Amino acid sequence: MRGHVAPAAQTARLSAEDDDLGVDVPDGWRLARCLRCDMWVRTAVPDRAVARWDQLPGLDELPKPRRGKPLHDAILLRVVAIDRAVHAVAFTLIAVAVGLLMAKLSAVHGFATTLIRNLNDSAGVTSRGPGGSWLDRELPRLARLESGALRDVFAVAVAYAVVEGTEAYGLWRERRWAEYLTVIATAGFLPLEIHELAKRVSVLRVLALVVNLAVLVWLVWSKRLFGLRGGASALHEDTDWEAVLRGYDTAAVNPDPSRRSRSVRSSQVSAASPEVSAVDSKRQSV
Repeated sequence: MRGHVAPAAQTARLSAEDDDLGVDVPDGWRLARCLRCDMWVRTAVPDRAVARWDQLPGLDELPKPRRGKPLHDAILLRVVAIDRAVHAVAFTLIAVAVGLLMAKLSAVHGFATTLIRNLNDSAGVTSRGPGGSWLDRELPRLARLESGALRDVFAVAVAYAVVEGTEAYGLWRERRWAEYLTVIATAGFLPLEIHELAKRVSVLRVLALVVNLAVLVWLVWSKRLFGLRGGASALHEDTDWEAVLRGYDTAAVNPDPSRRSRSVRSSQVSAASPEVSAVDSKRQSV
């Protein structure tokens, strides 16, 4: 998914029939077309000793990167994978914190009890009534904290971390089982999210619910899960590479096929020329 895929940048010699993939310009440089993004990249003409091909091979031997919707879906899938990886790290940190709290629970109880006593003594000296601060509310809860409740939180955090981490790994590798796991896990957690949102509305909770719903709907619809829209058999859309190489796979450029190949190539070179950059052919990513 990364870098340009420009076969002409790794070819020693170009013929007139190769003008939809590469053009040698009078200043000694070459414009090579990327088959992934259709950008024309300015690059040096490779020497025969380092070129991948002496002449451009036929269509069957050319590299065929993902482009269009398959490429966009792969990018979105990795965005979801990153989101799940962030969740996994967060739940792992929570599990570690709760585990440390369980190990030091007696000391925490003693600290909270001592602090409550000191605050009460201070209130008596200053003739201050019962406090309403955050410490006054939370310290008694901390002093009464039970190990059983902590074990439940620890188990939930570990389970979340494992599930989210597994989703992140599988989605990054574009595994179909990970798509199903993500949909099932996300749908399973939705009632809990809605329950928490009903108890107290916050921007973060609303945003989390919206993101998870969007991920759920997109995965089921776009990835054709559970047999939707033809299922996995209809998932992969074949690219018409002959049309791509002729340069008129984008219908908005010129609707007349008989006039597209040369005119489209010329217009694309002109449009790309202000943005093309000189790239050492040995560093060209294909």
